[in-house]
Amino acid sequence: MKLRSLAVAATLVLLPALGSAAPPDFTGSWRLDPKRSDDPHARINDSAGPAQVKGGGTSPLTILSQSGTKASVERVELRERLMHIADQVEKLEVVQGEGDIKLYHGDEIARTFYFGREHIREDSQGGKLKCNLRWEGTELVLDEKGERGRHVVERFKLDAAQGVLVEDFHMEDRLLEKPLDLRLVYVREGADGLKP
Repeated sequence: MKLRSLAVAATLVLLPALGSAAPPDFTGSWRLDPKRSDDPHARINDSAGPAQVKGGGTSPLTILSQSGTKASVERVELRERLMHIADQVEKLEVVQGEGDIKLYHGDEIARTFYFGREHIREDSQGGKLKCNLRWEGTELVLDEKGERGRHVVERFKLDAAQGVLVEDFHMEDRLLEKPLDLRLVYVREGADGLKP
């Protein structure tokens, strides 16, 4: 019995040490590996639907005057914004600090998230997003909630064995025809023949 108590005590002492390992560091310049990634444009097209307004005419006045077309116009606008973002995912720059992480997609998209506290940021259209950043084991989770049912969850994990950073993106929005799920695989610049 005494030996069992010692084993339990030793396990309790070791658990905090095992759990306090430093999280992975995603800092660096990354390039999209299109062969291992989903096609963002195809996924957006599938999730957001066609580029045309359903039931609309050719004039903006005609489109807006028809019943139920406002949501369709908003859906097409969201689709266009998402397609523009998809044009920026080829490059990813990550700067990870103790209290925050900065993500730069392409030349236009810059976002900062803070560990340990909810914060508000604006999306590209000025909408307010409540943001949470947390670690789930070695996986970094960015969770954003906005108005009208928008919910975005991004999960980043470093696969050191393959030398890649994987981003799993999930977006729900009342304007989408179905949730958008996207997997992007990044290779560190300079690796696998990619130039910095």
